[in-house]
Amino acid sequence: MPKAEKVESKGADKAARSGKSAAEEVSNSLVKADKYVQGAFKNGSWAYKPGDTACIEPTAYCGIARRKDPVMRKQVIDFFCANQNQDGGWSTSPALGKSDWTSGLALLALRILFKEDGGVNAAHAAVIDKAVTYLFEARTEFYGALAKTLLLISKGDAGLNYPRGWPWSPGCFHWVEPTAYTLLALKIPDHVQKQDSKRVIERADNFLLEHACKDGGWNHGNDLCLEVHLPPFAVTSAEALVALSDQKSADAVQKAWKNLNNTIGYAGSAMSLAWTAIAQASYGIDSSDSIKMLIERQNEDGSFGANLMVTALSMLALQGHQGDNALKI
Repeated sequence: MPKAEKVESKGADKAARSGKSAAEEVSNSLVKADKYVQGAFKNGSWAYKPGDTACIEPTAYCGIARRKDPVMRKQVIDFFCANQNQDGGWSTSPALGKSDWTSGLALLALRILFKEDGGVNAAHAAVIDKAVTYLFEARTEFYGALAKTLLLISKGDAGLNYPRGWPWSPGCFHWVEPTAYTLLALKIPDHVQKQDSKRVIERADNFLLEHACKDGGWNHGNDLCLEVHLPPFAVTSAEALVALSDQKSADAVQKAWKNLNNTIGYAGSAMSLAWTAIAQASYGIDSSDSIKMLIERQNEDGSFGANLMVTALSMLALQGHQGDNALKI
């Protein structure tokens, strides 16, 4: 068992021993996790581990998980706005360097927090617009001007609507996870309203649908390499399912659900269980079993492991099970 999963499983069997109802277990688990996340909050942000340097990913998930707190919500909004790069994106940690994959998560958090806050003012609208523009421009592009002209001539406008997702860093191959994160940012709490946004979302949806693994689910990037079909992983599969929850009837989505419990890492860690439960809540599927196994991995201090991002995801899973799924499209 990997070291990280040993940390996550310290609380195993606590739920079974307590004798409390399932609903009480969920509520108590959420209260403990919430207290832990609150305690790690500093200067409008969170780090991956309490006391470390602030990072965008844990701040995004923790901020969404604690979206109901108006004071903390404002501080998180201010943090994201203050640390947006000139190009409209965000780097993994403030002032770390070029904008990257965390830009999708920052936008997702901001859009959810703004809605919870009652809307956006002119300054906040400008932040959102810059972020969306950056993300549109940061997509992986395989065709040069000449190739696109030939596609347009030979296939018409449809020829330019080929699948296209997002990379970890601009200019690289597009991958499942950053594409899923950015799709969530563009779809939640509703579809962004910007020129060409419908096509951008459609092409990203198609990238995920066309790169599903043969048996169902998603690998990290390609589904096929050197004529070998690659296996799916639980976390990437659940993330893609959440991002595609408005495409429920798609064959790739149906196959992913049928194969989810056979994917690598299924029920192996708090992170995989949290994403699975979030996906189940997004599709109206009972997440009781996933939530039960997730709670069994909670530590006495309320955390679900050393990584605050995982604890925040676990909070989102618990909230979703209670009917308040922040990541529902």
